[in-house]
Amino acid sequence: MDRDFSQYCYQEATYTSGYADPGTGVSLFTVEFTPPEPPGLPVIVFVPGLASVPDNFTGTLIGLTRYHQVHYVETREKSSALIRNSHGFSVAEVSSDLTGYLNSRFSDDRSYVLVGYSLGATAIAESFRFLKHKPLSIVLIEPNGSFNFPWWSVVLARGARYIFRFMKPFLKWYIRKFRVNTAEDNEMYLMNCRILDAAEPGRLGKAIRDLKPYRIGDCLERISVPVMVAGTSKDKFHSHDEAMKISAGIHNCTYTDLEDNARSHSGEMADIIIRFIKSSLTD
Repeated sequence: MDRDFSQYCYQEATYTSGYADPGTGVSLFTVEFTPPEPPGLPVIVFVPGLASVPDNFTGTLIGLTRYHQVHYVETREKSSALIRNSHGFSVAEVSSDLTGYLNSRFSDDRSYVLVGYSLGATAIAESFRFLKHKPLSIVLIEPNGSFNFPWWSVVLARGARYIFRFMKPFLKWYIRKFRVNTAEDNEMYLMNCRILDAAEPGRLGKAIRDLKPYRIGDCLERISVPVMVAGTSKDKFHSHDEAMKISAGIHNCTYTDLEDNARSHSGEMADIIIRFIKSSLTD
């Protein structure tokens, strides 16, 4: 994929992009950002949310890539992934990709930290037990314990490949009117518009159907490294209660409320992540 990612990293950082084979039959698009100073700090593996795009994380990525090498790993439902029609998009399948990627890239002599948003955060929690080499710490931002898509979206998702183009204006209106408080969290609305504009309709529709039955199980109690969960109490799109319950279910976990997505996707979030990583290294 020939694309310029320089706008998403610190001004003196560099990047390379390409495909990774996690051993699950798919190829995941990844971008590896390298900071201007020698990367003596742990690598950050950054896993975005459902169908999300780098534009939604510009501020956070710029802040992180000033000091850390960052692996930005796009999950299989995104248009960048190379997949077959037979592939599914359940949490288990997304997590298996992440497990394969991490087990092939990291060993005991190469430390790393996992940072995930939404679906990416849930996939991190589910994959932890299968990792041969555990991360130093984990940051879960707006994690999902379930995916509360409205019933009608699941029905429409069956024909997404054919009707998405006509439905997109309605979906943007519905999100603005019923799912997002634009007065308090307009960034969430803008983020969803970017996602809808960039989505591959067939994959997004199948992902909605595959994710709908998910309920988080006992994966949280198996996490044995320091964790920070970040929620957004003003975000009506994600469940703040779920984020708090997930935090409570993890041993050695701290919780922080960023209130809205403008903050949770900004340079402020990068500063919070970096401080958490530093505190984990000194504990």
